[in-house]
Amino acid sequence: MTKEEILDLVGRTAREAQIRDDVCSRSLLVGLKAYFDFIPDELIKASLSLCGGAGASSGSCGTYTCGLLAIGLKYNAPLDEELKNPELQGAGVSKFMEYRDRYLKEMGTTLCPEFQKKVFGRTYIFTNPADCEEYWKVADHNVKCADVVEKAARLTAEMLLED
Repeated sequence: MTKEEILDLVGRTAREAQIRDDVCSRSLLVGLKAYFDFIPDELIKASLSLCGGAGASSGSCGTYTCGLLAIGLKYNAPLDEELKNPELQGAGVSKFMEYRDRYLKEMGTTLCPEFQKKVFGRTYIFTNPADCEEYWKVADHNVKCADVVEKAARLTAEMLLED
């Protein structure tokens, strides 16, 4: 597969998962797993907890947090190796900071409420029951968030393909 075919596969799969499941965090990882076999099913299972701005707390977008997890899976040293050689941690740190910078440049924010403002014209604070109720009334919110998920999945895959 060419790089563009891989990015299309990952992006399309993530988008379809978002539309189907309405879980941004998990959808990004489902998209990545379509090509990258190092993404474990256990991580996809656990990633539900990061949707809605990290545990429905209106914090960091699930696509950002799960992108960081994927970057960590590829670039972070195993703990036993890092404990023997603490300098190994620096490589992982530099990769996640590179990802952060690229994500911010491409996406404009890492925060769920800021994406909501762009996509829906307002923010929804998921710890506020009235906001949650209003959010669930937004027609096709899962489809509208799919653009963010697809773009973030492609960005993450692009970085994972580099080394």
